[in-house]
Amino acid sequence: MIKRLFGFSEFSAPLGIRILTIATAVRWAGWGFAEALLPVFIFSFSRSYAEAGLIRAAYDVSFILALPVIGMAADRFKATSIILTGLLLYTLIGTSYFLAGVTGMVFFVVLGRFLNGVTFAMDSVGRGTYFRRNASDGKLATIFGYFDTIANFWWVVAALVGMWLIQYFSISQLLFLITPTSLIAFFIIWYFQKTPEVFTQSKETENLNQAYGLALKELFRWDWKLKAVAMFNFFIALISSVLVFFLPIQAYTDGAGLSQTILIGVMFALPYIFGWWLGKWFDNQGIKTFAYGLIGMALLVISLVFLDMFWWQALVAFCVGLILELISVGNNELITVCAQPEHFGRVGSIMTLIYDIGALVGPLVVGVIIDSRGIRFAYVSMSALMILLVAISYILKSKLDFSKIGTVSLSHKKMHRHI
Repeated sequence: MIKRLFGFSEFSAPLGIRILTIATAVRWAGWGFAEALLPVFIFSFSRSYAEAGLIRAAYDVSFILALPVIGMAADRFKATSIILTGLLLYTLIGTSYFLAGVTGMVFFVVLGRFLNGVTFAMDSVGRGTYFRRNASDGKLATIFGYFDTIANFWWVVAALVGMWLIQYFSISQLLFLITPTSLIAFFIIWYFQKTPEVFTQSKETENLNQAYGLALKELFRWDWKLKAVAMFNFFIALISSVLVFFLPIQAYTDGAGLSQTILIGVMFALPYIFGWWLGKWFDNQGIKTFAYGLIGMALLVISLVFLDMFWWQALVAFCVGLILELISVGNNELITVCAQPEHFGRVGSIMTLIYDIGALVGPLVVGVIIDSRGIRFAYVSMSALMILLVAISYILKSKLDFSKIGTVSLSHKKMHRHI
């Protein structure tokens, strides 16, 4: 049914990719019931925008600390082992948020955020490495778009159901649904990992105790192209984390109800369902789409300075989400073009680490700006920053050769057939 709905009837992803996509879709559905209300939930335990950003940062701190080790592990071990461990830890996150609601203790919110950073590092690095090694015919952005479409479709379905459920259950009760859906995802992958032709592994010899040092050395060895992509990632993360976190809080404090606040989150996520088509479009059009998207996003953010009606905020959330998804699927291809095939795991994890540093810095810095200068000043500052990213994207466009990505991906598949 989903294949017919989204036009996947002529598309055949490798079995391992489809299994990971299904399992992740189940887990994301569990999050979807109330994840859009997480900013409001966190804000209810704080006294200012800056303090809310600080609580949120527990996720980013643990994510940053975990990434180098997990990136090395992804190049050495079966990714199913990493993902399965993460899924078991996900059950504790739902429990932590539930206990936060019951006790009113901010400790459980911070614990849930901290665990979430570790678990998402396990999940995203393992899954992303496997996708890069098994994407067929050089259609890497299309593969990532396929995953985003399926997983986000079920997240949106759950969020729409959550708009109804929030009338009868608290935010913490809906967040507890993360626990059972993570267990279901665990058993899906656990069942199929016993099939060697689906999930195999390679041998690597790096010492995981040296992960942080090797990660730093790897970063210093990067050429200017990878460093430019890293800078691009940092600022995109800063901007997107601020908008996704603070816009729902602004809508809620301006008088929107919880169901309307969920709708803001749905509007951010809805464009990710179109990842399939956006991935194909990027494969055809290339990096020039980044510049057009960033200019459009700058204009949208500037508009929030003058228009603060709820439905305009929802429309901006949808359009920004559409641009961010285009950048997301294209960015995966950028990393693949610039990185050496045998280093996909570690380069991907370091790039994700840099992205998350931006996501950590954004709400902290902008939260202070909002408390001191107001949210409209923050929107103007972010719009100016987007113009800088347009310049970076044009430089990359003139220097990168995307025509070789099919050769890189296919030759790498011959060397590494593992998850």
